[in-house]
Amino acid sequence: MDNDVEIWANLASDYWKLLRSCERVSESLPEGRSERFAAQLRFSSGRLAQHLAALEIELATFEGQPFGPQIPAVAINHEEFADADSLIVDKAIEPAIIYKGQVVHSARVAIKKADDHVPRD
Repeated sequence: MDNDVEIWANLASDYWKLLRSCERVSESLPEGRSERFAAQLRFSSGRLAQHLAALEIELATFEGQPFGPQIPAVAINHEEFADADSLIVDKAIEPAIIYKGQVVHSARVAIKKADDHVPRD
C-alpha cells in the first residue's frame, strides 16, 4: 500500500471515530435537535462511504458477527472470555481498513458471549 492510501485510510478511520462520538452525543440532545443532528450524521457517513468507495477503501466493524479467526479483528477484552465457546463482536473501537480487498489494518473490537446477544435494529 502506498503512502497516499495509508494517509487516506487513517483519515477515514479517524473520521469514523469522530462520527461514532457524535452519535453518542446526539443521543443526549433534545428530540428536535437530535433528529436534525442524526440526519447530518447519516449524510456525513454516506459521503464518507462514497469517497472511500472511489478510493477502493472500505471500513468494516463486524458488529453483531461471530468473533473468531475468520474476521480481521483483535478483541480488547478477550481475557474476560477465555473459556467462552461462542463469542460475537459487541462493538467496534476502530474499524478494519480494507484496500482493494486486502486487510490493511485489523479492527479493534469489544466482544461478548453470543447468548448475551440482542439483535440490533
